[in-house]
Amino acid sequence: MTKNLSLRSLYLYLVCLVTLVIFIFGTIFTIHRVVDLLIEDAHYYQTLEDFQQRFVVYGPDRERQEPQLSQEEIEKRYEAYLEQENARRKARNIRDLSYSSAAMIVGGGFWFYHWKKIKED
Repeated sequence: MTKNLSLRSLYLYLVCLVTLVIFIFGTIFTIHRVVDLLIEDAHYYQTLEDFQQRFVVYGPDRERQEPQLSQEEIEKRYEAYLEQENARRKARNIRDLSYSSAAMIVGGGFWFYHWKKIKED
């Protein structure tokens, strides 16, 4: 049984291919983001020594002076920095999870609709 390759069927197959690829990538990225949210992985953050460089003051003769903040205050600010970075990473993962879920839902829905049209022909 041979089918004639009409313009309509070519369109339907191309749309199915594109939407299936969107669905697959949406699924992959959704799984990736869920794993990122569930597993607290070690990420790169600025070290305390590098963070301390923000508070170093240089005099007019380029002589390094001691920071005006105490070591405890710098460490407290560093902990706040780490918490802020963790919150930022989590918010980014949640935002990316919504994007990938939307790609999965929209791509899967369009694929299902067009595949059903192909099967009807």
